[in-house]
Amino acid sequence: MHDSEKAPDERALVGATRAGDGDAFAKIIDIYGRRILSYCYRMCGSGAEDLAQEIFVKLHLAIPQFDPDRALSPFLFRIAHNHCLDALRKRRVPTIPLDPAGDAFDPGSRIPDPGPSPVDLAGRAELARAVERALESLPPPYRSVLVLRHVDGLSYEEISEALGLPMATVKIRIHRGREKLQQILLPFVST
Repeated sequence: MHDSEKAPDERALVGATRAGDGDAFAKIIDIYGRRILSYCYRMCGSGAEDLAQEIFVKLHLAIPQFDPDRALSPFLFRIAHNHCLDALRKRRVPTIPLDPAGDAFDPGSRIPDPGPSPVDLAGRAELARAVERALESLPPPYRSVLVLRHVDGLSYEEISEALGLPMATVKIRIHRGREKLQQILLPFVST
């Protein structure tokens, strides 16, 4: 959900949560839960469910300091971003090399729909996995802006606010991240 699509009662939900209404906070989780889980999965992989729960606990604790006149999503994604970076630091996850032969191909892992031929399905699944591996191989600063932009659909302004970065830095990171993805995926596409 973007600012233009923001739930009209978001301000009321924040106010009710600040007043101690658990149902209002549950509605906030309903609105943003899938997006935060998706962000955590794309940033950290395994353990995304636990990270998402921890992020909502942090949000609940931070709601008293939140300015209800501002959009909630940049504030929430800032918490998510910082929490995921902390989790990555704790794990000390090394950069994953992109060796297409390194991963076993599992054709049953992602089947988009029953219509296409098995060859098309296998090609799509392989391409999706290649994109996922390429995204995972990017350093967190590039990965986070690309996930926020292309997966979560945040605007440049929302990303800037969520990550506490100048707009120019967001644009540069998105541009460089896309270039890195293109370099990584070019051999896959040309085969």
